[in-house]
Amino acid sequence: MPSYAYDSRARPKPNSFYAPKPNRLVIDLVQRNIRGAIWRKLKVSDVEISDDDLKRLRKLASERCLLTPSHSGGFEPHVLMWLSRELNTYFNFLAAIEVFEQSPANRWCMPRLGCYSIHRGMIDRQSFAMTRKLLAAGERPVVIFPEGEAIWQNSTLVPFQPGVFQLAFKAMEDASDSEDIAHLKCVPMAIKYVFTADMQQEMNASLARLESHLELPAGDAPTNALSRLHRVALTVLEANEVAQGMRPSSDATLDDRIQTIKLSVISKLEHQFDIRPRNTESQLDRIRALFNAVDRIVHQDSPATPYAHRLATERVHMAQTIYGELWRLLEFVGVYDGYVSEAMTVERLMDILCLLENEVLGKRRVWGPRKAIVRVGQPVDLRDHYEEYTRDKRKTVHELTVAIENEVHTMLTELGNEHDTPMPAEAPAPA
Repeated sequence: MPSYAYDSRARPKPNSFYAPKPNRLVIDLVQRNIRGAIWRKLKVSDVEISDDDLKRLRKLASERCLLTPSHSGGFEPHVLMWLSRELNTYFNFLAAIEVFEQSPANRWCMPRLGCYSIHRGMIDRQSFAMTRKLLAAGERPVVIFPEGEAIWQNSTLVPFQPGVFQLAFKAMEDASDSEDIAHLKCVPMAIKYVFTADMQQEMNASLARLESHLELPAGDAPTNALSRLHRVALTVLEANEVAQGMRPSSDATLDDRIQTIKLSVISKLEHQFDIRPRNTESQLDRIRALFNAVDRIVHQDSPATPYAHRLATERVHMAQTIYGELWRLLEFVGVYDGYVSEAMTVERLMDILCLLENEVLGKRRVWGPRKAIVRVGQPVDLRDHYEEYTRDKRKTVHELTVAIENEVHTMLTELGNEHDTPMPAEAPAPA
């Protein structure tokens, strides 16, 4: 019997691919109900975008363009679906193949919404070819999240993937003829979530759940939220250091310890799977490579002889035990000490509580009510950079990637400065 359960950590089979099969009936149905879905899943009661930004997107909707939004809050595709409704069109979305594999409903519905898949951390030729085809055709905007991962810390970004913009240049060349270079516009976008109600009660309840589960003594508990959060986070870190057999040096800062344990676990697993990372690879790239290595073992063809089959089964069972460590690494890849203290806002503290509850209690909570604010940057026409691209492809792609990443980061920071809720000077513990 096939399983119809939802599995948030489902892993794909190698070489699988889901192509877009847009169906207007399915798209219209989802767009008509997207506001309710945004409230149920995101606890977002309103999406805010300026008239000027909406006008800019309406103009771009009829041009060849690539939308490159931030993806640090986790639910940005829902906001983009709402935006496509406002523009009276639909988008093509590039989505991680793991999302398709989470349920049969996703596998059926997502292609009909214009989504197509990608295996992250490997050369996915089918996905690359589809991206070039859709961008070159220019029939509707293509949405690609250049971070490549939702890190659930809405006030920061992970480095953008230059391959996104390399594919965009290739698509522009595909759409050009020998005499006329086509236009293809890359559109920086930032999406920020801010609370619209007092979150003190939810904050204290979350901290109390974590303190209770970690059996932290109530007698010497600090009285303000930031100190309580620090105590919880330190307890979680210490438990993981013990589990990994690590003993931090006495002069190591909290951030030193966070980064050391992540790198130690990654390096240990790379050695186990005989993976030699390049010096330029980020932690996120290295984690994806490990996921793909485990996937190849889990989904390998069954050997012919019973003995070989038994050995392969043992290796599969060993590999499957690694998934838990990889998911933990992926969850905390963007975490660093100071995320909350460098800008004392309710939104940042709740971001970390969300990560900690998911790690300690096994449940990701979404709090609200809140609103999503969308800001659209100045489009970058790749045609204006084509001459430099022909002279030095690698340099031009790198510079463009950094420029668009910086633009998105600036907009995200500005939105936080303008709209985030400052933490009270003293957040009292619950009675």
